[in-house]
Amino acid sequence: VFFVCSRPPRKGETVVVTASAGAVGSMAAQLAKTTGAKVIGIAGNKNDFLLNNLKLDGAIDYKSKDMTLEEQLDQACPEGVDFVYDNVGGDTLDELLYRIRPGGRIVICGAISQYDSGNLNKVGEGKKVQGPSNYLKLAERGAEMKGFNVMQYMHKLPIAMIFLMWYYVRGKVKMTENIKEGIRSFPTALQSLFTGGNIGKTLVNV
Repeated sequence: VFFVCSRPPRKGETVVVTASAGAVGSMAAQLAKTTGAKVIGIAGNKNDFLLNNLKLDGAIDYKSKDMTLEEQLDQACPEGVDFVYDNVGGDTLDELLYRIRPGGRIVICGAISQYDSGNLNKVGEGKKVQGPSNYLKLAERGAEMKGFNVMQYMHKLPIAMIFLMWYYVRGKVKMTENIKEGIRSFPTALQSLFTGGNIGKTLVNV
């Protein structure tokens, strides 16, 4: 959140974090809140967790049967989006690219919507993951999009640990754990990561 793009979120900006009820997304959303920005989380059927547990400013339910993702984004971010921390990819990323504001920043951390396609790291006809079709909005609005892999930032780990401990002690961040019992629960626990069935860090106690 703080080191990936040219500048972090700041007060007065709108941040959207996808898969914001998961281990990575929930931490990114809480860290974004510490900047004073307006933070909107996207998850499936987890609005209560996002609003009351993480204390986000808004929540979008991509599984909602009452409103489409587009309608919810228009309602939550009527003036567009300044910063995106994306863990989902696919259609969700496209909708956010369409709404990116001038000078906006997008961090690509993952693409959970594409992991079970069977097409990752493959080439050839019919073997492509769904890429961002609205990528030209980056040029149109002078925005930037950059990938994030924690292994590329290991030199930042000491300062990151200090920041996280400081925020944890002050009650600014917390990690919810979803613990399953026994090795037989592993397949179900793994599948929940791809279907939005988990909250926080999923662990299997063997």
